[in-house]
Amino acid sequence: MTFFKKSLLAAVLITTVQSVTGQLLAPVEQLQDHCKRDIPAGYSPKLNILTLMPKGNLHYLFPLYHAFKDEAKFKGIYTEKGYYDELSQYFAFAGDYQTAMQYLESSYDSIDDGARRKVFRMVDGLKNVEHVEAWKYIHFAARNTRVLMINEAHNKPLQSAFVISLLKDLYKGGYRLLAMEMLNNFSDHELSRLRLHTGYYTAEPVLGELVREALAIGYQLVPYEDTVAGHRPNQRDSIQAANIYSALQRDTTARMLVLASYTHISEKETEDGFIPMALAFKRMSGIDPLTIDQTDMTEEGNFGYGRVLYQAYLQKFSIKSPSIALVNNTPVNVIHGDLYDLSVIHPLTKYQDGRPTWFNLGGLRQPVPIKPSSPSVFFVQAYYQDEIAGNNNKPWQLVPADQTYIPGGKKLYLLYLKKGKYVIYFRDIDYHILSTLSIEVN
Repeated sequence: MTFFKKSLLAAVLITTVQSVTGQLLAPVEQLQDHCKRDIPAGYSPKLNILTLMPKGNLHYLFPLYHAFKDEAKFKGIYTEKGYYDELSQYFAFAGDYQTAMQYLESSYDSIDDGARRKVFRMVDGLKNVEHVEAWKYIHFAARNTRVLMINEAHNKPLQSAFVISLLKDLYKGGYRLLAMEMLNNFSDHELSRLRLHTGYYTAEPVLGELVREALAIGYQLVPYEDTVAGHRPNQRDSIQAANIYSALQRDTTARMLVLASYTHISEKETEDGFIPMALAFKRMSGIDPLTIDQTDMTEEGNFGYGRVLYQAYLQKFSIKSPSIALVNNTPVNVIHGDLYDLSVIHPLTKYQDGRPTWFNLGGLRQPVPIKPSSPSVFFVQAYYQDEIAGNNNKPWQLVPADQTYIPGGKKLYLLYLKKGKYVIYFRDIDYHILSTLSIEVN
């Protein structure tokens, strides 16, 4: 969709990696101390990869145990930046967005004061920029293409929440296929309902809600990930593109929404010859997808410079809801003008009792305070009652609707839940189930 191409700014200087900044939440410090002082339940010194799925079950504290207990080892395996980025993702999985952003910031190169001032001066000089509601503009633009591609960052469920807000209108516009990079593309996948084998990243609760909502609306889920682990990046993206095109050929009338990560939806070949999935798809299918980035202009950005640029932009412009920037009625991309058709600018997160208010998913869910069953409670999870009942009354391979270890006012745990029946699981810091509670949200 080349008529959208235009950029506002260019990059500047980046310097060194930084450590975790700011005061960590009390439960995070408690978890750190527990892991360094004691041996968390299930800990294995032989583990050389951080994972949510020990012994084939979901365990949301398991990767945090090992990252804290064996920090030096995993920094050696992932690099220091990679270690912080991995931790950021697993804090997001655990429902702690604030700490996820702190660790994400630590994975970036730092920016010196001179470069920061230059970025703020550049942004302050921007003129004639208007902003429109992103969902309205996307709904309008989506009419002119058969394929809409939007990206997300694995540690920012905010972006999954925004995709949820698009689902109903896109479905009304003929979009019937939801292709997701995060779906399991092996033979054991489960695509008619959300389970452990639906996908690894769909175990993040907000992304899980996206899957549930899409299925309830009527979307058909389409996995398209390359299943050969040894492929080079070019091979992977080309196979992803071929799998997407194959699904469209099987249903020649349906429109498709594609959810991918990061720059897979870029429409530009890199200087070293890498061809991203969206460009590979465009070349093989002849279909020009509408590509929408929402990873650059979100709090903490994608990299150190992007983080500062985002801060400067929100100081200059008042962004209250996900928006598209326009100059002379033409969409502009603040950072990468030639990679994507549209760029969504997200507002800063507001918190209630330590939890983002956008967890309400645009009104689909409501905040529900939960009283802990005992002083030993550390982690509170809400599972759909019907999913528990259909899984032999066990939660082990199910994705919670929401979960948190952050106590709010009056030491209540705030969960965001749709109307319906739930089973609340109270766990201690070693992930042992202390008790359960059945509730109904009206």
